[in-house]
Amino acid sequence: MIKELLMAGALALEDYIAKHVITCLIPAFLLAGAMVTFIDKTVILKYLGSQTNKFKSFSLASISSFLLAACSCTVIPVASGLYYAGASIGVAFIILWVAPAANILALIYTGAILGTKMVLSRIISAILM
Repeated sequence: MIKELLMAGALALEDYIAKHVITCLIPAFLLAGAMVTFIDKTVILKYLGSQTNKFKSFSLASISSFLLAACSCTVIPVASGLYYAGASIGVAFIILWVAPAANILALIYTGAILGTKMVLSRIISAILM
């Protein structure tokens, strides 16, 4: 019986990983590649680079993270793509932090289940932390 439970768990994990890779990770790597390919490096350096005003670049990273519907795994290729394209480490970290916590889909889902106060708390904590 224990062997069957372990096998069922392993099969469920294998199925989850396969679906997660196909539906989340591959599109995230494609998005990261598209960003590096199609966004001019001078634009990234101008708005998100280390020489840019920190308030300006960090604010832009925070705001744009709301539009990036990504979980904590799929945001890694996107943030690393921006970082290697010239964005500062601070900008990359903000995207890594804020996008999974406060993207528009997560906020809508949170609001539907937990209410507006929790959505506001989630936004404020994602930005301030």
